[in-house]
Amino acid sequence: MIKLSHELGLRQQLTPQQVLQANIFQLNIISLEQSILNELEINPALELVDEKDDDESTEEQEEEKEKDDDEAAELDEKTEETEFEWEELLGDPDEYEIRAPIQKPEEELDAPIRATSTISERLLQQFWDLSPTDDEVKIAEELIGNIDDEGYLTIDPILIADRMMVDENLVLSILKKIQQLDPVGIGARNLRECLIAQVEGVDENSLMVRILRDYFDDFANKRYPKILKGLNCTREELQEASELIATLNPKPGLSGEISERDYIIPDLTAVESDDGWVVTVNNSMLPEFGINKKYVKMALAYKNNQEVKKFVKQKLESAKWFIDAIRQRHNTLINVMVAIIEKQYLFFGKPHQDDLIPMILKDIAEEVRMDISTISRVTNGKYVQLPFGIYELKSFFSEGIMSETGEMVSNTVVKTRLKEIIDAEDKQQPHGDEELVKLLQVDGYNIARRTVAKYRDLLKIPVARLRKGI
Repeated sequence: MIKLSHELGLRQQLTPQQVLQANIFQLNIISLEQSILNELEINPALELVDEKDDDESTEEQEEEKEKDDDEAAELDEKTEETEFEWEELLGDPDEYEIRAPIQKPEEELDAPIRATSTISERLLQQFWDLSPTDDEVKIAEELIGNIDDEGYLTIDPILIADRMMVDENLVLSILKKIQQLDPVGIGARNLRECLIAQVEGVDENSLMVRILRDYFDDFANKRYPKILKGLNCTREELQEASELIATLNPKPGLSGEISERDYIIPDLTAVESDDGWVVTVNNSMLPEFGINKKYVKMALAYKNNQEVKKFVKQKLESAKWFIDAIRQRHNTLINVMVAIIEKQYLFFGKPHQDDLIPMILKDIAEEVRMDISTISRVTNGKYVQLPFGIYELKSFFSEGIMSETGEMVSNTVVKTRLKEIIDAEDKQQPHGDEELVKLLQVDGYNIARRTVAKYRDLLKIPVARLRKGI
């Protein structure tokens, strides 16, 4: 006997338009600029729009427009029973143009400028000043290309030596030269090597150098008695050496104006006017582009070729979806920012961290009637320029904690208070997590020890043992 089974399931399948829209939503202004340039390169149905005076209107232009309308009408008549219809596909092609800026706030804000060079370019320029050989430059390029945002080498030099078929000692010697470039310590393989590079040239017998060279692990883990015994020094001398080490830079890749990524380009600006807050999207960096009408005219010459019509339709649809996705991103950014301002009205009235109220992605999603995942994409990595500073959109979101008074308090407020307590503690007897729980309870914040540990980790504050002074 044959047994038949039937399984029902509900599956959500995204359309190509939805996938494109989701990808566009998560891009910040810099990534969006690059995405537009890439799309202009691969899709002939898009073109850059020449800058023209909006008020300019000549007889020649009017005639050209009438001719375009006639051709579009002709196309509709001749392709009425085909899959390709200009009017149906695009409507008015003039509507599918992206111009920058779309609108300006009543009061212009000074926007940060982008860096003119990256960290890699700066390092290579400095290396060229050392008069290297061509082979040494190639090795340096390989090493510098594998340095992360914090300034550390992410690849073993022996792998570069094997890949380029050169002696490992040559690679190490070039790496040492790179570590002495500005900022000093860049390209180190670990924190110890980074700090030692910064004290290169200092008396090898100095206490600071000896600590970094021979007792680094003990120093990092606050095992001071072992250091005192091993180096036969006093507490005062160790304290002085520790203070000198504290002045060194543990993340040389983040120092100074060395990377384009160090510059924040706000995606939004918000200014207060007599009628409330005015929110605008920063499109000043985006190229002005739209539908390539010449491309459509060219397709008319091949209107009887089914293969050409199919190709043209595909490219025009892709162009339309791309422009629609950018416009949707524009509108969604504004709607989300307006909703944030309305929810966090206390903060925007008098900006102070304590004025932030608990707010999660769901709150804004319900306000603008969109999915939580969409709100997450729109707010992640996006910044707004306000009259009193630049803020990441994610910074306005926080979970709530019930205080002793029954009032919901943002966990941002609690984390701020936690940091204040730790900053003010006696470094000879730092507070453990249990003690921090009790001190927060005095302020009316009843939270568990594991929550304190979580907030401490988020603030990048080590445990009490590692905060203990000498």
